[in-house]
Amino acid sequence: MTDDRWDGPGLTVFGSATGGGRAGRAGGRSGGDRGGWAGGLRAALSDGTAAVAVGGALAGGLGVEAAKSVVVGEAAGRWWFVVGSLAGTALLVAGFGLRERAHRQVRVQVGIVATARDAGRGLARARQYEQQAEEFSRSTCAVTVATAVTLSGDPAVDKTRVEGLADETFNALMLAQRLTPEATRVNLIPTMPLHLAFWFGARLGHTHSREVRVHAVRQADGSPPYFAATALRATESATTPLTASVEAIAGGDPSRAALALDLQGFGRQFTDPVRETCRQHAIGHLLILRSAGSVLAEDAVTYTGVVEQARREWLAAALPSAARTGRYAVFLSGSVAISLALGARLAASDPGRWTVFSFDRDTHSYQPFPLPEPTR
Repeated sequence: MTDDRWDGPGLTVFGSATGGGRAGRAGGRSGGDRGGWAGGLRAALSDGTAAVAVGGALAGGLGVEAAKSVVVGEAAGRWWFVVGSLAGTALLVAGFGLRERAHRQVRVQVGIVATARDAGRGLARARQYEQQAEEFSRSTCAVTVATAVTLSGDPAVDKTRVEGLADETFNALMLAQRLTPEATRVNLIPTMPLHLAFWFGARLGHTHSREVRVHAVRQADGSPPYFAATALRATESATTPLTASVEAIAGGDPSRAALALDLQGFGRQFTDPVRETCRQHAIGHLLILRSAGSVLAEDAVTYTGVVEQARREWLAAALPSAARTGRYAVFLSGSVAISLALGARLAASDPGRWTVFSFDRDTHSYQPFPLPEPTR
C-alpha cells in the first residue's frame, strides 16, 4: 500500500484474486489460491468447465458406441446410446454457454478503486473500506486498478488532491482500455466522504467510451459487500423514489439555489439545519428531495431512479431565471455512489458554480467545500 505521508495519487494494478499478483508501485504480493479444492469445484461448475468435460465424454463415448452398433447390426441398446450421446451434446452446449457468460461477466470487467482517506474520520476505517473494495474488485474483475490520496484537513489542499484523484482515475480508465481491450464495462468503487464524492464526480464527468458502473456499499446482508448501483452515463428511468418540494428562503439571494437530498428519512433533523445554512449563506431557493424510508432498496433500479429523478427535478424546478445563471449549492446524505453520479451529471459542465456542504460533527453545522474565494 502507499505511505500515508504521500500526498499525490498513483496507480496500482492487481490481477484477479485467483491468479496473478499485485503489480505497480506497491510491489508483488501474490493473490494466491484462496478457495482450495472447494473453491475450484465451485468455479468448475459455475464457469462451465465441468459441463464441457462431462458432456464431451458422454457425447463422444456413447456416440462411438451408437455408431458401432449400427456397423455390426446390433440394435439392442442402440437407442440408449443415441439418447445418452444427445444428452452429452446438450450438456456440452450448455457448458460452452456457461463459459461465454462467465467470460462476459468476469473476464471482461475491469475494476477501479478510488479512495480519499479522511484522517479526521479515522485512517483505520478508511484502510478497511479500501481493502474491502480491492478484494471485492479482484474477486469479480480480471484486472483491478487502485488509486488513492490521503486528505490533509485543509479544504484548499483537499480540493486539489480530489481533483488529482479524479484525473488519475481517468488515467486508470485509459490504462484499463489498454490492458483489457475486450472489456465493455468498468466497475468504479469509490471510498470517500459524500461531499468529496460529488466534487470527484464533477471532475470525472459522465462521457466515457466504456460503460462505468458506480458501486455502492451494501447495507443489508453485506454479501457481496458491493453492488452495481448506477451508471455515469445518462440512463432512462421512470422510477421516482423521492418526493420534491421547492421553498423560498426569506432574505436570500434570488440568484442562488440549493439542492438537498434527504435519502435516509431524517425529516426535520435534516432539513432544519439545511434551511439555517441557506439563510447564513444567503441562498434564496431550496429544492428538497425526500425518501419515504430510512433505507433505499439496494438495487440499480432504485439508485439510478434517485439520480435521474434528482437531475430531472433540478432542471424542472420552479426557480427564477436569475437562479438559473447564478451559483448552486448541494446538501447530501446517504450513498457515496449517488453523490458521485450526481456530481458527474449535474456539475461536470461547470463545477465552479457549485458548492458542496458537508456536515461537521464537531460543530454540528454545515461547512462549504470548496471554500468561497475571498472578496476583493
